[in-house]
Amino acid sequence: MTDPAPENPAPEDPAPKDPAREERLLIGGELRPAEGDAVYDNVDPATEAVIGTAADASPADVEAAIVAARTAFDGGDWSTNVDLRVECLRQLHAALLDHADELTEITIAEVGAPRSACATVQVAAPTEIPAWYADELARYVWTTDLGGRDTLGGPARRWIEREPIGVVAAITPWNVPNQINLAKIVPALAAGCTTILKPAPDTPWTGLTIAHLVAEHTDIPPGVVNVVTAADRTIGEHLTTDPRVDMISFTGSTPVGRRIMEAASANLTRVFLELGGKSASIVLDDVDDFGMVAATAAFGTASVCGQGCALTTRILLPRSRYDEGVAAIGEMMAMVTPGDPAADDTMMGPLINATQLARVEDYVRRGVEQGARVVCGGGRPAGLDRGFFHEMTLLADVTNDMDVAREEIFGPVLVAIPYDDDADAVRIANDSIFGLSGAVFSADRDRAHAVGRRIRTGTMSINGGVWYAPDVPFGGYKQSGIGREMGSAGLEEHLEIKAYAEPV
Repeated sequence: MTDPAPENPAPEDPAPKDPAREERLLIGGELRPAEGDAVYDNVDPATEAVIGTAADASPADVEAAIVAARTAFDGGDWSTNVDLRVECLRQLHAALLDHADELTEITIAEVGAPRSACATVQVAAPTEIPAWYADELARYVWTTDLGGRDTLGGPARRWIEREPIGVVAAITPWNVPNQINLAKIVPALAAGCTTILKPAPDTPWTGLTIAHLVAEHTDIPPGVVNVVTAADRTIGEHLTTDPRVDMISFTGSTPVGRRIMEAASANLTRVFLELGGKSASIVLDDVDDFGMVAATAAFGTASVCGQGCALTTRILLPRSRYDEGVAAIGEMMAMVTPGDPAADDTMMGPLINATQLARVEDYVRRGVEQGARVVCGGGRPAGLDRGFFHEMTLLADVTNDMDVAREEIFGPVLVAIPYDDDADAVRIANDSIFGLSGAVFSADRDRAHAVGRRIRTGTMSINGGVWYAPDVPFGGYKQSGIGREMGSAGLEEHLEIKAYAEPV
């Protein structure tokens, strides 16, 4: 008798995938190789196979991108021509729609994102960001009339005008690269800024696809968008200290965010930081059942293999129903089988690289050593020895002082923490250096709202509500970051305010 085949097997053939992609840098309107034709390998996290190469930018290439962006801002009309910006954003939206299939295959290949996730958060949803900002830009009020007033110099008419801040350097991670790349550069472009996009080394093609679409399918002027990829994770440090860069927009870990803020302080360069999270999902004791809680925990985590800063990775359960909640959530999580991200029925793909896999394994080990109990998962899936796969894992009997409760794991590991009453749940949820997101589940809508308002986070889900959309500002409290991305607030992050007065 043979064992049944796994539900979602790993790819049988380790041969590299070959999706259509762009491998060149975009600098000054030109798609071009890196200095000396330097390239580096791009690795498929599901197979560990090299699937191709990307341009490996040098410091000279980064310098050229800064010069191009500075020249385009100072010498062109992008900052003042709102109609051109609206038209170009609509062109970019159309190009993203037309090339969605190519971008999906690239995202599956280099991110390890499941095809199902590409139909939502990984590709389809981000595609709508340029369209929303084109509409927002068309209706945005750039001048505010403050009216007349007697001033120190006599009667005067006063008004405020909003202007783009200048050159924006966007440094992005690998977990949801299409979303973050577009959420960085599109609001900046809408504001009239010029941009330098520095994608993560692990996901160059998604960033370079945007470069290709900008260069070949829009009328965005040369130098307004520049994209540089590099194997060296420190190549973007020059962007954080160069006085010709007016704003640093960074998404990544809190420790790196601190270093960027420190580097930018030398020039008092404006920073937008979207950093880590350890968000709490509070399940109140009056929930009818744990079905929605379990589904949100399992499938939200699966879509990005737990590699999402806004995921609710701490599940706070009432002590009176703790065992019931742990059992329901564990049962649902155990149903998620990692596998080939290209398969239509795969719900969870691999982690991004070997370093991240080792990090997740170490946190699970430390959690058990500190007293946590493995309810489901806990290691590599059976039969998936190739690729950076890890099982969906639930740790129970966790206290909020354990490493797995306090630190961002960035993998498919959730922790279940008991609490005594609503006040205790709020205390535990807020007992964190982070404040990015959160959730509350309750049969009583008013009670859920009251608890949600006491949690110090930038976003909050009530009974499974999804807040993500291009018009919703995203960002965190405390050490989860500074500023807001997307929505009108995301546009205004890239603007300066100038006050005028003239005698009347």
